[in-house]
Amino acid sequence: MSTHLDPDRPARPAPTERGPERFLQAAPTESRPSRVSSIGSALLLLGLVVGVPVALIALGGVPELPTSLPTREQLTGTLGAAQLLSVLVWVVWLAWLQFTVCVAVEFRSALRGVGLPTRVPLAGPSQRAARVLVASVLLLVTAAGQATAAVAPSVAEHLATPTAVTSTAVAGQVSEPAPQAVAPVEQTAAVGEVTYHLGDMVLSAEEGAELVGKRVYVVQPPDGRYHDNLWDIAERTTGDGRRYQEIYELNKGRDQPDGHELSLARLIYPNWLLVMPEDAVGVERVTAVTAPAPQVAPAPAPVAPTTPAPATAEASTATESATATATLDERRGGVDLGGLLGAGLLAAGLVVAVDQLRRRRRTPEPSEAAVEAEVALRVGADPERATRLDGALRTLGATLREAGRDLPPVYAAVVDDAALTLHLAPAVADAPAPWVAEQDGARWVLSGRDRAPVPRQAVAPFPGLVSLGRDSSGADVLVDLEAAQGPISVVGDSVVAAEVVAAIAAELATNRWSDDVRVTGVDLPGGLTALGPRRYRSVRTASDVLPALAERQVDLIGGDVLSGRLRRAGESGWVPEYVVLGTPPDPATVDHLLRLTGTTLRAPLGVVCAGDLPGARWRLEVDSAGSLTVDLLDVSVRANRLTPALAAAVAELLTEEPPAVVDPARVARNEEQVARPVPPVVLRPVEPADLAGAPVRVRVLGTPLVTAPHPLDAERVSLCTELVVHLALQPEGVHPTVLGAALWPRGVTAAVRDATIERARDWLGTDRSGVPHLRKREDGKLVLGPDVVLDWDVVCTLAARSRTRTSEAEERRDLMAALRLVQGGVLARRPPGRYAWIARVRVERAARDLLVDAAHRLAVICSHDDDPAGARAAAWAGLAVAPTEEVLWRDVLRAAFATGGADEVRSVAAEMEMTLHSAGVTEIGAPTVALLEELAPGPLDSRLQGSA
Repeated sequence: MSTHLDPDRPARPAPTERGPERFLQAAPTESRPSRVSSIGSALLLLGLVVGVPVALIALGGVPELPTSLPTREQLTGTLGAAQLLSVLVWVVWLAWLQFTVCVAVEFRSALRGVGLPTRVPLAGPSQRAARVLVASVLLLVTAAGQATAAVAPSVAEHLATPTAVTSTAVAGQVSEPAPQAVAPVEQTAAVGEVTYHLGDMVLSAEEGAELVGKRVYVVQPPDGRYHDNLWDIAERTTGDGRRYQEIYELNKGRDQPDGHELSLARLIYPNWLLVMPEDAVGVERVTAVTAPAPQVAPAPAPVAPTTPAPATAEASTATESATATATLDERRGGVDLGGLLGAGLLAAGLVVAVDQLRRRRRTPEPSEAAVEAEVALRVGADPERATRLDGALRTLGATLREAGRDLPPVYAAVVDDAALTLHLAPAVADAPAPWVAEQDGARWVLSGRDRAPVPRQAVAPFPGLVSLGRDSSGADVLVDLEAAQGPISVVGDSVVAAEVVAAIAAELATNRWSDDVRVTGVDLPGGLTALGPRRYRSVRTASDVLPALAERQVDLIGGDVLSGRLRRAGESGWVPEYVVLGTPPDPATVDHLLRLTGTTLRAPLGVVCAGDLPGARWRLEVDSAGSLTVDLLDVSVRANRLTPALAAAVAELLTEEPPAVVDPARVARNEEQVARPVPPVVLRPVEPADLAGAPVRVRVLGTPLVTAPHPLDAERVSLCTELVVHLALQPEGVHPTVLGAALWPRGVTAAVRDATIERARDWLGTDRSGVPHLRKREDGKLVLGPDVVLDWDVVCTLAARSRTRTSEAEERRDLMAALRLVQGGVLARRPPGRYAWIARVRVERAARDLLVDAAHRLAVICSHDDDPAGARAAAWAGLAVAPTEEVLWRDVLRAAFATGGADEVRSVAAEMEMTLHSAGVTEIGAPTVALLEELAPGPLDSRLQGSA
């Protein structure tokens, strides 16, 4: 089967240029400036400005100047050829005058180096034409200067070693590195001789003595029609193109390596050395190095390698920038994250498992390795595809069940953003609408646009489907373990094979297109046990699983699952059983396993083994790079992989924090008697009034939202909102490269990143003094100005203030003001696939703890004030953030008892039970059970068990 999709997509347009060149008419791209075209432009300009009036005068085209007002007869008389010719002469002269003025304006702007030429009224096309011709003439002048510079003796030294600053660098991309010794030069310096260095470049003694200690930029050679200019240099290094005049003043009249000097701000030549302002970014200093006396050192003894700490802030920033550009293929925190890059369906299931756990239980603070694993999971996850696959399969099963038909013999599936394709063997030509049968029924295709509502209680028809990875077109490829009708072996590189089967086991235990399944792992990473006993169990050896398979053999292979699954849905005998082996078992166990699993009928059973398994029906082959092929099925993908370290990191994310030991009787009497740790507050004082009146407001409690004064294209709001939220949650500043790695974790060009930052800067506007709200500090990091107010900062301010109040009335007022701002947890309703970086900020857990504490404290104060309705409202505000937090449910139960007695308590208990059950909570805590027994004695209808 073919799994490659090759849609023809139009190329993305190039990013918009910055600087004064964005006002110029775009010119065709050439490999190098054409001197012939520049000479032609000069001749054309000379002909238009000088030749036209000379030709008109020579032909007698001098217009007659009127000496009196026209008479009535002249105005109403018939126009003749003489009059038309006179009007035409006037038109030509006026057009020539307008064009000449445009040429003068453009030349004046170019020679004076002003940022933007003055607009000549009613001369749009004429001024654009004049601009093109003037620019071409200036290119000719610049080219002559370049030729002179190219043969200058001192410049040959500069060209021998490239500079560290390139013409494609962007403002703030790389911070200034700390001054350090450069690599040895070819010539040997005499002892005590001073040499001057600019990065890897060695300067002459005269140049170095003049420039030592200063920041110096090397003008770059032209790239096509682009020429380095002071405006762009200022914009790249200082963030403000208007500071070109400052650079001009620093270098005006100073001799350059080619013997010229800077006299016009628009005319600079390649390889010139420009002194830069002290706050310039990405520009190195000229350093002096004294040659030491030669020494003969003994051979050093072997020592353990060490990693020195950055000596300066600049070095630290440079390290941070380099780290941010690393791809997810690299190891972070000792964990190889590469296997999750294309694991969209596997990662989606694991993310759901993590989120479900956090909704029902508190989890400990994760380590750095676990945080990076969570970021990789959220980057790689494709929940939209998983949801679409699940809904399409369940809807297909319901449709076939209503028609009294059996399931089709699916052995593989391919899902991408355009369609879902099921591969059948043997073919079935009659596909139910909206499915379309192709290749005589060998494929059933469902367009991505066809999304019917999923019927309630719809059965999962193909729980054995498991993704192997993504093909070259980006489509997820799945195979059905049940279709093999026997064991499947993964051969090739033994280490990668073990990682592949571990990924298969994890997906079988967490995917959403399966209901109740039993996954048994043998010799798999121990971290998989954190997936929970409901769908995954681990055994020591393969022989330990054989008795259970033997007991269920009749149920598992007693009939064809395709004809019975829809009709026997929900019966325990049809619960699928999947065995995943990390290593091949001994020969005796292999023979026994083959006898138990081999069948001529399709059964709810699947066996996958890492390594060569004699008698295997399918063989999946992987190499050390992670490429997986199945020749029998014509499948080639980049395999999903789950390393032991990554499994351990995921297990850490799925670890519950042990509940505090609480006396249930004391809780039943009074919640205040229970000692509770007070969560810390990271305080950046902001008043509620500041949030209401701030020019830029950022909300993260619930749905991320940015309120800014300027308009922004609707299709760009989502990305710019994420950018601003990222900066708001990290007030210490973020390097542009780090920001780019967070917003585009799969990679982004510097041009796109900087264009987005500039767009967000324009969106947020400036403060009263004209400084942008999104600004860059001297260390190159991006920050938001003090007038940008974050709702989380306001909540923290109010919570901290409430703890210092001397009266409960003032404390209640602060807590109520804080909870009014809460519409959910931090980024609780974020767009799918975005904000994967939130795990690194580590604010979600802190916000949950603080808001639960504030809501509970407010409920207690309201109870003191004999205000059960207020206590109930406070508890509900906290439950909006943590719906399974039982301390808040107990507050609601007490308030319900105060207003409606035992009957109201039973009603709230039923609602609590429904919420906890839907979140996956299997039992109610002992303090809550004790409170229920005291407030509403007697049995309660509940599917949850109370813990002892």
